[in-house]
Amino acid sequence: MANEAGSKKRQSRKTTTLKGPAAPARRKAGRAPGNVSAGKRKSAPVAGPKKAMRPESLRGAAPVSGRAGAPEIMVTLNSEHRYISSLLEALAEQADNLLPGREPDFALMHDIVNYMASFPDEYHHPREDLVFDRLVARDSEARQLVDELLEGHREINRRSRELLEQLERITRDGKSPDNQRIKYLCDRYIGHYWEHINVEEGKVFPRATAKLRPDDWFAVNAKAKYVDDPLFGSRVKKEYARLSQYLGDRVSRVTEDVAVAELFGIEALIETVAALGNAGSELQDIVRKRARQALREAREPPSGDRGLLAVSRALGRSARDQAGAGVKELRAVITRTRTEIAEPFATRLKFLRRMLRDDAR
Repeated sequence: MANEAGSKKRQSRKTTTLKGPAAPARRKAGRAPGNVSAGKRKSAPVAGPKKAMRPESLRGAAPVSGRAGAPEIMVTLNSEHRYISSLLEALAEQADNLLPGREPDFALMHDIVNYMASFPDEYHHPREDLVFDRLVARDSEARQLVDELLEGHREINRRSRELLEQLERITRDGKSPDNQRIKYLCDRYIGHYWEHINVEEGKVFPRATAKLRPDDWFAVNAKAKYVDDPLFGSRVKKEYARLSQYLGDRVSRVTEDVAVAELFGIEALIETVAALGNAGSELQDIVRKRARQALREAREPPSGDRGLLAVSRALGRSARDQAGAGVKELRAVITRTRTEIAEPFATRLKFLRRMLRDDAR
């Protein structure tokens, strides 16, 4: 129980550290190299895996109480998914730098994959397996889904080891990097991991929370092995100090990116819609006013002749005069509205230019 309480304390502390809008991983579809399969050569590159998205349950800051009514181990597993998510997104950023004209940080990529292969694979997944085993015992219909996730854990381990081997050839042995190959392995690994977490968060974790009983959770906790996380725990190990700093800087950068996006997007859009709404109301008022004035003038011809022909002529003249006056008013409203719409974006553009100048110093 002490270990579990410590895990909860670490989860609460690290949720604050990693707090901030979660931006989806910015990756482009990669290309597989020609020699993907052993003993075979492809005649043309193969498109990389389809991009998966961060689960909704992992976006934003975690609630203080974790999952509503969930046992502590489920809160811990959800928290660890957040840690893994931040690393997958960081790895995806570096994978994008493998494209021509960019420079990846292979040492940082090695630190990420080394952690993923040594901690989640050895501690996080085995704890999940304990939950999955109890779930199958209570809910036989969940067996197929659980079997797929168990195989997914083995596949994640294989892919992380394969990717780590490629990165060690560069960082440890000084070999020349095969950027195309590493990009393919990164995209495949990240895509598979996202799909795996989506199934766990969206289907299996809620099912386990609903189906398992207190004695099941007691049995899981009795077998679960808790250790202090070497990257997200109470003390960061020396080998992960640089990676920890990078993750902290990345959170700040993502937060700033979201703030700039909102500055140019949501607020400017609101101001634009407001300006258009005001303009629309004014245009309607002008049309109504000029139409009423035209009718009043048509009913009172200057000659006093109220015959049908005179009224028709007066209506035509009045409509023409009022239309001309109305067009001038409409143009004035449109011109003013164009300025009002452009102003928010011009102000924000000046702000962005000033910010870029400050960064360049």
